[in-house]
Amino acid sequence: MKKLYLTTIAFILLLSSFSLTAGDGKDSLKKDIDPYPSFKGFVTNKFWDNWEISLGFGTGFSVYSSNNQGAWGDRFGINGEFSVAKWLHPVVGVRAGLQGGNFNTVRGDEKIKWPFLYGHVDAMLNMSNWIGGYKEDRVYYAVLFAGMGLYASNFTNESRIATGTPGAAANFAFTAGLINKFRVSPSVDINLELRGILGMASLNPVQYSSRGRFLGNGDVAVGVTYRFGKRDFQRGAAGYTLEDINTMKREAEEAAVAAQEKEDNLESQLADAQKNAATAQQRADIAEKELAKANDELENLREQQALDAATPEEMVFFDFAMAVLTREDQIRLTVLSDQIKKGPQDYVYTITGYADFKTGERAKNTALAEKRARVVYEYLVKSGVPAEQLTYKGAGADQQPFNSEGNQTVIIK
Repeated sequence: MKKLYLTTIAFILLLSSFSLTAGDGKDSLKKDIDPYPSFKGFVTNKFWDNWEISLGFGTGFSVYSSNNQGAWGDRFGINGEFSVAKWLHPVVGVRAGLQGGNFNTVRGDEKIKWPFLYGHVDAMLNMSNWIGGYKEDRVYYAVLFAGMGLYASNFTNESRIATGTPGAAANFAFTAGLINKFRVSPSVDINLELRGILGMASLNPVQYSSRGRFLGNGDVAVGVTYRFGKRDFQRGAAGYTLEDINTMKREAEEAAVAAQEKEDNLESQLADAQKNAATAQQRADIAEKELAKANDELENLREQQALDAATPEEMVFFDFAMAVLTREDQIRLTVLSDQIKKGPQDYVYTITGYADFKTGERAKNTALAEKRARVVYEYLVKSGVPAEQLTYKGAGADQQPFNSEGNQTVIIK
């Protein structure tokens, strides 16, 4: 029995690990936003969101692992179940349920009815949302589940007399199956559930020799589910596409043109001041002061432009809750590292990471902002930039570069 428990638990963990790994794949070359996402890009729901209460009734049978007596039709009984479920994600959920009813077992020429109760906790995978992407208006959902719990039987006096077995039986048992959910309204589903339960043969109080070591239950039930709390899932801020980045680059180029126009205007003012200086001493004194001021501004502007030309700036955008460089980011950072190595060797660049503090926990977002900055810092150092020319930090919620969206970024300057 111990080997059976360990094998089943390992299978459940393997299934969960596979589903999370498959859904979290990083497609760094994907340019368009997926209209029907499966795992990536969802805001974590609150505690009271996406709960379900279900009630179902059905029929099922109980069989030993060997040497069952009587016809199949004599083994069926009735059962019902009440369960409460919480969806943590459009694909992943947990459920706690209590199932009870009775089964029939044939011993010799006698059909014996015995009761059972099964309290269990299950992990659920919404295969429709995983494979087809999340759609709130989907009519049919296929949900796989697997779990374990405590199985009890033979707890009534009538059962003990009928089975000839004193005392109640209780032990752990495993369950797995498929829930077919048909959505009839935003808050109501009709369910068709197919389930199997595996436990030790001792859970069946009807005893006889050669009955095998294990007990299996199979049942089908029809029920209804009521969904309450916030019933849908909200996407987080979508990742920026190449078109978004190109738009920002165009805006930066337009800002550079505006700066050049300002420089031209300053030079024009300087020329006018030089011409007007000869007309009058009084105006010459004023023009001289304006000239000195204009010269200082022009020199500062030229020095700043020279420094800007030798010390390039860059922005790196990340997907929601991510701190992984895409292939495009790595190419741009490689070009940036070459520019830094050709520029002033005494200039220190500041790498500042940001996060979207509108969602999630403040502490996690602060840590995510620093992690993004550290990822860029480590890549530049790996590309040959001296570490003494770089410093990185994560910005807090009061240091956001943009008023609305776009705060999932790293700025290097």
